[in-house]
Amino acid sequence: MVGLSDTKLRILEHLRQSPATVAELSERMGISKVAVHRHLEDLSREGLVRGREEKCAGRGRPRQVFSAVDEQTPYVRLCSELLEHINDLFGRGAVLEVLSLRNTRLLNELTPQLEGLPLADKLCRLAEYLTEQGYQARCYQQDGYWYLEQNRCPKLALSTEHYEFCQTEQELYQQLLGLPVVREERIAAGGRCCRYRIG
Repeated sequence: MVGLSDTKLRILEHLRQSPATVAELSERMGISKVAVHRHLEDLSREGLVRGREEKCAGRGRPRQVFSAVDEQTPYVRLCSELLEHINDLFGRGAVLEVLSLRNTRLLNELTPQLEGLPLADKLCRLAEYLTEQGYQARCYQQDGYWYLEQNRCPKLALSTEHYEFCQTEQELYQQLLGLPVVREERIAAGGRCCRYRIG
């Protein structure tokens, strides 16, 4: 399996819901504060979480509060505005067309790497590629189906406003794998992950 450890994923999932201190995470996860610190350092290095000092009510040292880093950046706002302008000028179909062109480029890049491989190997290679792109992806088999799961969405701020990102992502996976792909869960819709059932 490719991606973060289960504990890191649980910490990240919790921080996506609400910011927390090391002590709060330690209690919630049932692990030591030292272990939480280690996981947070790894997640910070990967750019997935950020800590900030927060003043305590009354006297005392400020406390360090951690949160997931999925919020909008100036770059994301610019992309979102450009997509809105495309939509305003040419309609929603034009946004889909732009993202479909991006899919074509990705297909040309990824198809040679996956060609001729059995499904399990294709999925593992795809999960590795997605993890390199910041998706923290993994593949696994359950109840006779293969699944592709993404535990992070680097384009979350855009995907929540532009469903076309999710739509073209699903289409890309269908084209790459040559099989029907059913989305069962979506981070942009409040899910824990983006999960795709293959076949």
